Amino acid sequence: MWSSLTLGGLRAYAQGEVFRAPTRPFEGVIYYKVRARGPAAETLKENGSPTEMHLYIQGNRFLINETGGSFPISRLYDPDSDWMYVLDPPHKRAFKYEKYRKKARNYPATYTGDSLQILGIWCYAFVVKKPDEEITYYVSPMYRVDVSLFAGKKRAQAFFLNEGLYGAIPLKMIRKQKDLTIEVTAYSVKAMRLDPRSLKIPKNYEILGYDYRR
Repeated sequence: MWSSLTLGGLRAYAQGEVFRAPTRPFEGVIYYKVRARGPAAETLKENGSPTEMHLYIQGNRFLINETGGSFPISRLYDPDSDWMYVLDPPHKRAFKYEKYRKKARNYPATYTGDSLQILGIWCYAFVVKKPDEEITYYVSPMYRVDVSLFAGKKRAQAFFLNEGLYGAIPLKMIRKQKDLTIEVTAYSVKAMRLDPRSLKIPKNYEILGYDYRR
């Protein structure tokens, strides 16, 4: 779907020009619906895959909650220690390593020229091509982080900090793999001041290594 934006405006985004205007980095929470399609989708559903994702952001600190499935999971990205932790609140512990999770690698995002309206906001489409999957991000300059805050971080990196996205937070993501397509679409965006303590590991938590629960 095409917006009424001019071609010149679209090209300006591709060159990063629209981000020269001062915009306060987003702080708050974005709620997403998760939907899987394709031959492999049924297997995911049988295993109780999540149906929602909640993204909390404050500066370079963020928390991802995956809910609605048989195994809810929370991942806290802590810039102080430069680690991504898997939280286990019922047992007051946090794990530094997650089963099946590969080390993140930054692939460049390429502007496609397409746009889509999400929550009444026109978003620009960027594609990231990896050896085993293709991801399309729909982003708006209205919602972004300060990328300079992530400089030097190797592990506590947001999943959307691909080169070419300019720190924009996706309002929609489409991940295509063989026999599987996963769509993650925002249904609510709430800008708010977050309690810094809610984005830190409580002092009474035990820090463990490998998450063996799955």
